[in-house]
Amino acid sequence: MNVFIPHDKVLNIYFDEINKYAVFNYVYGSLGDYKQAYKIVNIQFPEAIFSFRAPTKEQLIDLEEKIIIWKKKSKIILTLNDIESHYDKGHKFSGLFKLLYKYADGVIHFGHYSLNNFKSYFPTTCQHKLINHPLYDSLLNDQEIFDYQDKFKVSFQDKYVVSAIGSLRSMEEVLLLLKVFRRIPVKNKFLVVPNMFQFINPKYLRPYRFRNIYKYIAEKIICFPLKKEQYFFDNRFLEYGYMVDLVRNSSLMIIPRIKNLNSGNLFLGLTFNKPMVIPKIGNLTEVAEYFNLPTLDLKKGNYNEVLTTVTDIKMNKIFESNEYLIKREKFHPKKISLEYELFFKSLIEI
Repeated sequence: MNVFIPHDKVLNIYFDEINKYAVFNYVYGSLGDYKQAYKIVNIQFPEAIFSFRAPTKEQLIDLEEKIIIWKKKSKIILTLNDIESHYDKGHKFSGLFKLLYKYADGVIHFGHYSLNNFKSYFPTTCQHKLINHPLYDSLLNDQEIFDYQDKFKVSFQDKYVVSAIGSLRSMEEVLLLLKVFRRIPVKNKFLVVPNMFQFINPKYLRPYRFRNIYKYIAEKIICFPLKKEQYFFDNRFLEYGYMVDLVRNSSLMIIPRIKNLNSGNLFLGLTFNKPMVIPKIGNLTEVAEYFNLPTLDLKKGNYNEVLTTVTDIKMNKIFESNEYLIKREKFHPKKISLEYELFFKSLIEI
């Protein structure tokens, strides 16, 4: 069976993990590439349909017309990576999300939080299925590894490396990250963030070199009183070979998310068995609790309790236990891939 994904691949390779074990054929393409032979249309990242550019009113009208035609021969399945766009400060994608909610025949949720809180967003005839986010198995077994320290001229020797993988999307996330880092009870701690200030984009500054100056000044102000030798920041997407090397060298990972429904960073940490500071938000909470991992309650501010636990050497014993290793199998991409296909088959039979 062919499953149509009406957008390009995104940088997050979570679905590549699923596709690796797939019996179905997943076909990426643009809106005009749809064929009646596709029994399933699976939309994973709504913004990707328009290359992460806010759609115009005319584009939304055209998309709605296409979806109505698609539904005559196909089922529309939405993978609920998030309930709203990460990139939408002005709510310019809200119309797109609402349109997809209106016509969805099925929704894949990554947790009970999502299922319980957002089921009402969809038609009563819409079918809902909880399927776990997969581990990044290919990064563990197949990914070629590149030397992060050599590439970026930074040394991890005799340092307690703390990393935050992925783009920081707001000043609130930056401030949370720094607040957590400052409270880590380890003397030789060293913070590494590959994509720290990408959200700061002063478009009004010309020429472009002034933007870098602006970011440099912002870094100095925001990071005070941290000393430069305590951190290394960059502002770019990190190739997976370097990312794997960074994660392997990390003693602790921080997930500085505040409003997210899901985070791939949690499953990256689980893939490499890394202690993490996990915020108590969205679907992250139940995954952390399933593995008996502590969560940071942003309202109660239990920073000291969480950081004392995750920096304790005993934490590593959790990742070595048979109980933990057995639980991890629930998130293996092969198992997840099968669950996707069974859900798709069940929808076709309706």
